[in-house]
Formats: sequence, structure tokens, C-alpha cells
Amino acid sequence: MRRVVVTGAGGVIVGVLVVALAFAAQAEASTKSQGSLPSISHYATLSQVTSQILAATKTTKAPASVRPSISTLAGGGDFGMQNAGHCASPGTNTASVNVNDCTFGDKSSKETLVLTGDSRAQMWLDAFETVATGAHFKLVFLAKEGCPSPLATYRINNDGSFSNSPWTACTKWHSFVIKTINALKPQIVVVSSEENLALADPVTYALPAAAEQDMLSFLKALPAASKTVVLGGFPEPGSANSPTLCLSKGPASLLSCSFTPSQDVDLGNGAAQSAAAADNAGFINQTPWLCAATCPAVIDGIIPYTIDGYHIDNTYTLHLIGVLWAALESYLTPVPA
Repeated sequence: MRRVVVTGAGGVIVGVLVVALAFAAQAEASTKSQGSLPSISHYATLSQVTSQILAATKTTKAPASVRPSISTLAGGGDFGMQNAGHCASPGTNTASVNVNDCTFGDKSSKETLVLTGDSRAQMWLDAFETVATGAHFKLVFLAKEGCPSPLATYRINNDGSFSNSPWTACTKWHSFVIKTINALKPQIVVVSSEENLALADPVTYALPAAAEQDMLSFLKALPAASKTVVLGGFPEPGSANSPTLCLSKGPASLLSCSFTPSQDVDLGNGAAQSAAAADNAGFINQTPWLCAATCPAVIDGIIPYTIDGYHIDNTYTLHLIGVLWAALESYLTPVPA
């Protein structure tokens, strides 16, 4: 398969950020201007984001306001799919979606980008829509919460509540996704999926070697002519160590709400990257988009994590549009407007 390898670079705080960054204001103005489209130049570069993260690792005092607000995050808000429209998240027992309802970006384009996975894909939808629109790609979104992409038999996951029974709807979802992608024959397929795999047969969590093989099985089921890229995992603090929860307690120093990336992230990324390499697919490492030696709780006035600590919130994924776009740029063949 002819694919390109991409690697990444090595009191309560409540409120809404009043003064946005200049590039964000430009982006908003651009998208509202008649006939204009978003451009990568409107958004922060990886170098800028890296500098913001490094500054955040040394910042002890909380800013006067942050976005999103603690209250918004505490209520479960600011997750992805804000602009999903009729493309609702498939329920626990749902094994397909209406593809037309889940098509975004430049719908008139002959070039198609598929974003597929679980809630890790859902959290990226709005950012991907901006990239697809700016690059003149049709975006087809195929994501089922709690159902990872690697081909395996998973335990039923009902909004984070697991049973030990095999999840038939997840298995059928895999078949639907593979059939749909092969029918679409997209130019690009991006896989964004949880790497901590809760297996049903036997009831266990997949070791890295098994996770690698399960991801490889999924990648090999995709069209040979499509360029494929795996969006790797990222340091996740989990609910107990959630920076957002820490911030809500009014820490004396912001540094007390930062955390050190777990080795599990490296193991999971290693498995995903090995699977991608075995299929000549690309791999993007998200870790440098959130962390340096430590992972700060506030980056450039933005809290990056949802309240559960397992996802990047929508505000921060939008902050990363330029970084995401640059990571995908070698895949995006320009199409005349």
C-alpha cells in the first residue's frame, strides 16, 4: 500500500476568556466572510503551541479567566461534535449511521477524508471539519463511542459502564465501517481510537502485542489505495488525577494540577505505531500537543482536558487546528475551488 508516514515532534477558576488570540480572531473573521475559507495560516503552529506548553509548565499563578469555564466542564460540556447536526452518536445497541447525515466539510468535493474510531474521533470532529473545509475535502465521520477500531470482541460499554458480555453491536459496527470505507474508496482514512482495549473473550485488557495485531487487522481491511494514518493516544490523567478536577479545588499553584505522562501511553503508542508501520500507514503522536516533561492543567488560557480526564475538550482541539492540519498536510492533495 502506498501511504505516507507522519510522526509528531519530539479559588475556583470560572470564566470565559475575554481576549482571544489574534490568530483565533482572524480565523473567525475568515470563516464568516462571504466566499472565504479557513486557512492553515489562521491558526497556531506547532512551534507556537510548543512554546505555550513550555511556558505553562513554569506558570504557577492561574489566569484571571480560562476557557472553557470550570462550570462548563463540570457539567460535561465542551466535548466534540458541537456541529454534528443530525449525525448523532450511535447508541449502545446501534451498529450503523446514516452516512449522508455524517458527511461534513466540502460536500461538493470529489476527494474524501474519513475520520473513524470511537469517542477519541468524536472529540476531534469539529477540528477535522475545519481542516476538511479549508483543504476542499469531503469529510465522512464514522465513530461509535466506546467501540475501538482495532478488530476484537469487546465487552459491552454503556457510557463507561462495562459488562462482561460480548458487544455484538460493536462487532457489527466494525463490519459497517469497513464496508462503508471500502465502498467510498476515500483518499485518506484517519483512525482515532482508544488503545486500552477491554476484551470480552477472554475478559481482560489487551496487552500491547495483542492491541498491535488487532489494529493491524483493521488497517489491512481498509482500501489499499487509500492513504491511512493513525492518530495516536495522548497522556490522559484519568478521573482521579484530572487537572480540571484539581483546578476546581482552587490550588495554591497551577503546577500542583499538572501531571507526568504515564508509561502506559508510550506502550499504547508503540503498539499503534508498530501496527501503522506494518501496514505502511502514517502515525501522528499527540503527546507534544499537550505535554513537555509534564502536562500542564492550563495552556495559553485554555484547560485542555474534559472533566473525566480521558478526552481533550473541544476548545483545545480547535486551538490545535493548525497543528492537526500541518500533520495531515502531506495527505491533503489540493483540489481547486
